Amino acid sequence: MRTSATRPPIPERRRGAGFTLLELLVVLALLGLATALVAPQGTRMIETWRHATDVDAALGSVAALGARARTEGRRLSFEAGPVPADAIEGIPEGWVLSFDAPFQVQPNGACDAASGTLRKDAYERRFAVEAPYCRIRLDEPAP
Repeated sequence: MRTSATRPPIPERRRGAGFTLLELLVVLALLGLATALVAPQGTRMIETWRHATDVDAALGSVAALGARARTEGRRLSFEAGPVPADAIEGIPEGWVLSFDAPFQVQPNGACDAASGTLRKDAYERRFAVEAPYCRIRLDEPAP
């Protein structure tokens, strides 16, 4: 007669199958260590990608000023120094665009040559606007 306290014997071949708790803990510890070593590199890489995307968007907005001046039929003028946040559409939030000298875009879409800086926190990127087509050239970052 079988009772709840008795259990049928486990066949011999199943006793060796599976992993022990110690083996599982060692594997989990190794996975945790690997994650701790890789995670900071991954977050830095993601931040670099975000900066690159923001820089492309901001400088694309500067390059589009010629088309904007033609569409609006008026001259666009920017003083030397930081450009107000609402002066150029498409500058990502938190970024500051500044020109080294006054910069103008004529009503026909022709740009004056200019240079400037795009900055967010400690990140800074120099650029130049090439006349007359408002093409953007990135300056090489300092080593």
